[in-house]
Amino acid sequence: MKKFMFALAALCVTVGMAAQQPQERPSKQGKFTKEDMENFKKAAQDRLQSEHVAYLTNELELTPEEAQAFWPVYNQAQAEQKANFEELNAAKKALKAAVKEGKSDSEVKKALDAYNKAKAGQRNVIGEYQPKFEKILGVAKTAKLYLAEDSFRTRQIHRLSGNGNGKGPQGGKPGQNPGRQPKERPVQRPEDV
Repeated sequence: MKKFMFALAALCVTVGMAAQQPQERPSKQGKFTKEDMENFKKAAQDRLQSEHVAYLTNELELTPEEAQAFWPVYNQAQAEQKANFEELNAAKKALKAAVKEGKSDSEVKKALDAYNKAKAGQRNVIGEYQPKFEKILGVAKTAKLYLAEDSFRTRQIHRLSGNGNGKGPQGGKPGQNPGRQPKERPVQRPEDV
């Protein structure tokens, strides 16, 4: 689930950054080409990755020795999570197709089992890497890592919601929107009915 949320947040941030960035000059025809869009997407992903690395480095207060040992293991974990996320998406697509097309129960069960196996694979990656992180960082910093991951993801989602401070819509706490108040409705009294 965390892998899915991270990938979703990364996708949202990429799209959001694309919407917030000043438009680059289109190609000679006056339109963005597929290559222009790919370059823009790559630049947005690179910016997100740089922000992510800086955020984790700062939050974990990594020493140079820890960073040298940590980042290769972390990058390997991220690569496995990405592969599992792609597997989960494929399994989900197959499951939806099986249900939509009215496949037999045995075919739907097969697709459902593949979907559940892919979901379990996500959790397994997180659990598999925890001892590796603990060996490099210690228990407290490993806990900080997981909390920092969630915090970074939340900040990026809030940034996409229209503010850049990571504190939720319109600068309040997450879930609050002080700029938008509910409409007052006239009170209907029994004598008005």
